[in-house]
Amino acid sequence: MGNEVAKGSPAAQIIAEEERLYGQVQARVAFGEDDDGRPQVGAGDLDADLVSLRDQIAEARPEDLPPLVEQMTRLAALRARLGGGKQLPVDITSPYFAHIRLRESGKTKDVLVGKRGFIDRQSNVQIVDWRNAPVSRIYYRYEEGDDYEEEIAGRRVEGVVDVRRNVSIARSNLRRIGAPQGTYLKDARGSWVQAVGQIAPVLHGGMGKAARPAAAAGAKGRLGIHHGTQRADKALPEIAALIDKEQFDLITQPGSGIVVIQGGAGSGKTTVALHRIAYLNFQDGRRFKPSNTLFVVPSQALVRYVSGVLPSLGVTGVPVVTYTGWARTTRMRCLPDSPTKYNAEPPEQVSRVKKHPALLATLERWVARQAEQIGAEIATSPPQAAATPGTAPAAGPAAQTAALDEWNRLAARALAPRLAGFASWVKRAELPPSERLALEGIARRWKKRADDCVLDWAELFTDPVALAEGFSGSDVKKSDIERVVAWLRRQLARPQKAPVDEEGNPVLDSEGQPLGIDEDDPAGKFDDEDDPILLRMVQLKRGGLIPPAGDELSWQHVAIDEAQDRSALEIKVLLEAVHAPDGDPGKRSVTIAGDTAQRLVFDNNFSSWADLLAQTGQPAIVRPLRLSYRSTAEVMVLAREILGPELASDEPLAARPGEPVELHEFGDLGEAIAFLGDALRTLMAREPTASCGAHRAPQRGGDGGGAL
Repeated sequence: MGNEVAKGSPAAQIIAEEERLYGQVQARVAFGEDDDGRPQVGAGDLDADLVSLRDQIAEARPEDLPPLVEQMTRLAALRARLGGGKQLPVDITSPYFAHIRLRESGKTKDVLVGKRGFIDRQSNVQIVDWRNAPVSRIYYRYEEGDDYEEEIAGRRVEGVVDVRRNVSIARSNLRRIGAPQGTYLKDARGSWVQAVGQIAPVLHGGMGKAARPAAAAGAKGRLGIHHGTQRADKALPEIAALIDKEQFDLITQPGSGIVVIQGGAGSGKTTVALHRIAYLNFQDGRRFKPSNTLFVVPSQALVRYVSGVLPSLGVTGVPVVTYTGWARTTRMRCLPDSPTKYNAEPPEQVSRVKKHPALLATLERWVARQAEQIGAEIATSPPQAAATPGTAPAAGPAAQTAALDEWNRLAARALAPRLAGFASWVKRAELPPSERLALEGIARRWKKRADDCVLDWAELFTDPVALAEGFSGSDVKKSDIERVVAWLRRQLARPQKAPVDEEGNPVLDSEGQPLGIDEDDPAGKFDDEDDPILLRMVQLKRGGLIPPAGDELSWQHVAIDEAQDRSALEIKVLLEAVHAPDGDPGKRSVTIAGDTAQRLVFDNNFSSWADLLAQTGQPAIVRPLRLSYRSTAEVMVLAREILGPELASDEPLAARPGEPVELHEFGDLGEAIAFLGDALRTLMAREPTASCGAHRAPQRGGDGGGAL
């Protein structure tokens, strides 16, 4: 069960330092603060005992520390409960997750990094908030033994990082210490052991997968890596303690602008997106309120994961949604009278066309032509006869010119508010009654038509000429357009009713059950791909995602995970739903995370981040995360060989080595299952908490066998 830490060893000294430091924090934090922010001292025998224990811990020998710290934990918890309702300065059960010792000009100081800042130099307790304290940058950017140089509070600070450690404190119990010298765990008996493995375990994010230590030398051909010894990642450190320099720099990008995070599996893309939301919320809580933030993920499993992680970062109430679910509910809010049923499997050609990036310009041209048509009607409204003396002035060209000038003046508005503004002008302007009636008729007639986005969708996708023009020069063929038009006409058809006989009774099947309608009939149903089209049309027509009755649906920050599986149209809808301060789209705050080599959807016409950003018309910063923490170097090399240089052009980087990757070939599937059954039973006995997955690759030239 690991290697017991020997008394007097360097490891024992590290443990003693951390226990002593934690004891000091417990003693100080347990006092709480009065209304003036000063320590509450002299509150009784408990306070006196805490002070006495603090002094004993500061002078105790390493072997005497455990019972003193345990007693301190009990008294601190009791003191917290008797604190008279006062809020403690930090969470006493887990006050910090990292420790650095800095040496500047011959002097040293211990700095603790946690979720909330608290400094009392008289008690030698300095806990800084990882999100905003400048000194926390030293922890994230430098390693133990590094010289550092930072600008803090307007002055240049130089020194050496003497100590850099991460710790796990749970329920007021120091359980784990991670240091370059090793990883130390407290077992169930309260004794400290050093975890096995050449590299300390880390958790750098992705899907919350823990990197695992390398195996000791052993027999090959077996699943697993630890062969029965204690795993070093049983008590994982807080994720914020394990963010590396590149990830930290991405997290702390300015709040305005679009940040695209390109990273391979296990590089921490999701971790960065999550911590960026927490960082922005802390930096500008008024703008980036949780309710003003949206996190979009590809699956319900990730919804549950992200919904659990964000509260642990101090951010609760952020809507976490799948794109499909968000688009459906938003479309129904904006277009409440539209159909609510969906087709399960639309034709592949239809899905590809409805996701094509050329649709972005096609939709814009469609709306622009309607605006041009309205302008033409205004310009050609019938001139009136000359007025007789004593009557209202004649309309004629002057009134037409004034009306057209007003229509053109409102060109910056979306079509629906542009019509509303024009109608208001017609009521106020000095116009002859006949001309006023003519212009009011144009505005009234177009008001309803301009807001009918479902009709726009139906007309556009059943117009082969408009579609051919829109997709001209793209890879969409004439046969694809014909298939889309035919499918749309089936969608627009009246849904069939269940069959009945001549007397109106249900027709029964062979088992005596009434025959139902054909569930595969697309009549009266939308495709999932229709929602982004309709939402984009709503944005172009109404100027945003505006329900018929209610305020615009808008967010201050949107994070999109696994964005490589989203179409340009889907991304555009989300980007336009983000508030643009001062009307400047470049100031929108968006985080996009993904990996061009991990595509699971291949009909969305995604090719590269550069193309996606060009298609959506948004400037952005594309930053790579190259180091993978989830997989070993051997697995990364294999993955690159499978993907090929086109999808994985960079050399793979991994945080740790691992077992060699082995290939097992079998004559048929049954043989493979038998092998896996035996191997997995052995693995479960040896490593009960191991995670595993399997993939069967068919042999070339046949499907009777395979490889694992």
